[in-house]
This record gives sequence, structure tokens and C-alpha cells, in this order.
Amino acid sequence: MPDDFVPISSLPPVGPIPPASSRRIFGQFVFLTLVLLAAGIGALAGLVFVYSSDLPKVRQLEDYRPDVMTEVYADDGTAIGSFALEHRVIVTYNQIPPMMRNAVISVEDRHFERHWGIDVVRIIRAAVKDLTQWRKTQGASTLTQQLSKMLFLTPDKSFRRKFQEMLLAIQIERYFTKPQIFTMYANQVDLGHGNFGYGAAAQFYFGKHLDQLTLAEAALLAGIPKSASAYSPILHPDAARRRRNIVLDAMLENGKIGSQECAEAKATPLGLNIQRWNYTVAPYFVEEVRQFLEKKYGAEAVREKGLRVYTGLNLKMQATAERALRQGLRDDDKRRGWRGPIKNILKEPLKTV
Repeated sequence: MPDDFVPISSLPPVGPIPPASSRRIFGQFVFLTLVLLAAGIGALAGLVFVYSSDLPKVRQLEDYRPDVMTEVYADDGTAIGSFALEHRVIVTYNQIPPMMRNAVISVEDRHFERHWGIDVVRIIRAAVKDLTQWRKTQGASTLTQQLSKMLFLTPDKSFRRKFQEMLLAIQIERYFTKPQIFTMYANQVDLGHGNFGYGAAAQFYFGKHLDQLTLAEAALLAGIPKSASAYSPILHPDAARRRRNIVLDAMLENGKIGSQECAEAKATPLGLNIQRWNYTVAPYFVEEVRQFLEKKYGAEAVREKGLRVYTGLNLKMQATAERALRQGLRDDDKRRGWRGPIKNILKEPLKTV
């Protein structure tokens, strides 16, 4: 008998052996789980195959060139006119101040720096909240998903479109860095009243460049994309203020601002300083420039390609000429004498012929 032989009777007890029925039920459960898992993976693979067959190629974003407005300048460099379908002022990542980036990320996509195009945790949280409240209460789209929808997809709400949005977001994350993705989003997002991108919105709503915005102003702009019409500070100032405060709370919760900063920004009025894109300086001259440009370069180039047009118009001479014209018209009117009150054709009785 070997020296290391141990009698079975001296071994510790191993416990009761499960009955055969329990082992059979456990085996069936494992088998069923594996079948369901395989079916789920197969269904997911099928969806990916079907919905990705007609997706656009995201590599074309390497040549991303959004529509940019054409601007017309006087001889001293003052802007006197612009032509555009979408008012946009292109900004680079470094031209977007951290405060503006923090405001957008805090309210739109808190895990932007960490996810791979889809925020699974946020999707689960949103689904649970929707189920508990029996209605859609919040979205779960990341900034990358929103960008893919803006650039490639239609706004219709369907399972197909949502699934394609996710697939495109994953592809975009594969080929582009986070700064590149955020920059494209910041230049493409709709901010109401024909303004696209935060650079154009800052100039339109406040007459400022992005690096001049206050915390309250940055939070206001960050809140508009949820619904450019419903949260327009021009059309719905109260709703825009409430949305701004939600952004500030999100920044506080995300650790981007302190409680005192948050409270002070909430107490700040909207402070709008609307800058209309339709300039009133020399409108007839600017219209002549537009017609000339469209004949020479085409309407698409004028409306979308961001031309910079420098003219010989002198603003002082233009103002002097306009004053002289108005005064000359008044003087001519006075020389003609009193010709009775101006008639209102709406109050005059209609004459039948």
C-alpha cells in the first residue's frame, strides 16, 4: 500500500448530493438561458446587418464643411450685410471656453468623455424612469448620437432611426476624438431663429464672442437645443430662464461650479442684446452686391460657402448721402405746398367701374 494512501473513511464529509430532479432543473435553466442569450445575440446581429446596410460612411466627416454665411464688409472692415440659409460662425475646439463646454456636457451628456458613443447606464436609467412614470420623461441620446442624427438622419421618431443613430454614433467614436466630435456638434446644433452653432448664437443673443459670455449666458445657450422653439429666450423668456436654471443645477451636480456661483447665476436676468443679421446699412448697395455674386459664383456659393466680400463702400459718405437724400425729399415736399391729408384707402369707399 502506498505511503500517501488515505482511507475514504477518514475524508471529511462533502455534504448531501443533490437529487437528480434538482440537477435536471438546473441544467434545463442553464440550457434555456444559453438559448435565449444566443437568440438575443442572433437578433442583435440581424438588426445590425439590416440597419447598417444603407448607413452613410462617417469617414466623410473628415471633410466636414458646414454651411457658413457670406459676409459683406465696408472699406474699413465693418460688416454691412450677410447672406445665408443657416447663420453660422465656425469656432474651433480651443475657441469654445471650458465654461461653455461644461454647461453643454453637464445637461446633455454627463458621461461624454467616458462613453463609446452610447451611454448604456443612462439608457437603463431613462427606461426605468419612463416605466415607473408610465410616460417618456427624459431622453438618453449622447452628444455623438445627436450629432449623427443632425448630420445623417431624419428627425422622425422610429425604432429604425434610433437604432441607426446608435450605430452611427459608435462609428463616429471610432474615427474621431472627443474634441473633434464636440467641435462638430458645437458648430452644427440648432439654436433658434436661423442660428446654428454656439458661435453664431452668442453673437445673435448677446452681441458677444464665446469667450466673453458669463456663466448665466453660457447656461442659457446650453439649454436651448432641447427645443429651439420652446426655449427661445425671445419667444418664451420664462421657459428659457427655467431651462437655464436646470443647466446650472446640472453643472452644480456635476461639480463644474460652486453653490454660490450657481445661486448668483440663477438670480441674473437674461440680459439679451439681440443682434439682427439683416443689417440696415446701405441695403440697396448690399442687394446689388448679392445679385452680382450670384451671377458670378452661383446662389449655392453665396448662401452656403462663407464668402468674405470686401467692398469700397465708405460708411461716412454713405450716411452723408442718405441724410442729404432724406432732407432733399422733405424740402421738395414742402415746396409743393399743402395738398390735404394723406388718404387711407381702407377707409375710402370702393368705387365700382
